[in-house]
Amino acid sequence: MAEIVKMIDIVKTVTQILKDEFKCTVYSDEALENFKKPCFFIAAIPVSIPQTTNFMEKHLSIVLTYFPKDSMRDEVHYLDVFDRIQSHFALGMKVGGRFLHVDRVTPDRVGEEQDILQITIEIIYLEQTGKSESGAEMMEEIEVNGLNGDETVHDFIDNNS
Repeated sequence: MAEIVKMIDIVKTVTQILKDEFKCTVYSDEALENFKKPCFFIAAIPVSIPQTTNFMEKHLSIVLTYFPKDSMRDEVHYLDVFDRIQSHFALGMKVGGRFLHVDRVTPDRVGEEQDILQITIEIIYLEQTGKSESGAEMMEEIEVNGLNGDETVHDFIDNNS
């Protein structure tokens, strides 16, 4: 059984990669004012789609919002930041004992002056629901009666058949 991956573990992994690569602070929503630039804000947007009783398809969008130093607000710097992020997440990332494939990494520019880089990392993976089996006993033997044309068929099926 594959290890269940928690969203917080994915966010922590992405946060650590950003801190290691860019040597800057990564905030969640706690600091909306007076933050030190350069920095990233990170947010997770999850969607879960039931597939079977035992499996869930999970779509997780990690939104990274990058605020550069005022002196670094130019296209060359934004492209460099995007390239560095894309190189870390091009194939996927290891989270705990699992490797999660990244579906896409998409850049955008936001803000009144289009001077804030926003990058979305989309991850799609299957997760076991963790539901246990019903606990019902398996039948060992079934008696089958049926018709084959005009002939009555009588048979036994056991768990060795």
